[in-house]
Amino acid sequence: MVATCYLLGVSTRRMEKLVESLGITRPSKSQVSGMARDLDTQVADFRHRPLDEGPCAFLAADALVLKVRGGGRVVNVHALVASG
Repeated sequence: MVATCYLLGVSTRRMEKLVESLGITRPSKSQVSGMARDLDTQVADFRHRPLDEGPCAFLAADALVLKVRGGGRVVNVHALVASG
């Protein structure tokens, strides 16, 4: 969940949608803000962790936005590309 939120940019509205997808309905603004603060802490800890403690695999990740025709209209589809 942390990685998904980080990739999505973690706006309050996106965090609210993610939480609702997990079955938590109608979170309050203070709950969403608290989750976003907690997420910021987790991401900061992950980004600043030491890399010299044990094996560390290299992974490159990027995202592509593709326009796809479907159902008589064109929609954006996001594709995560990772190589290691």
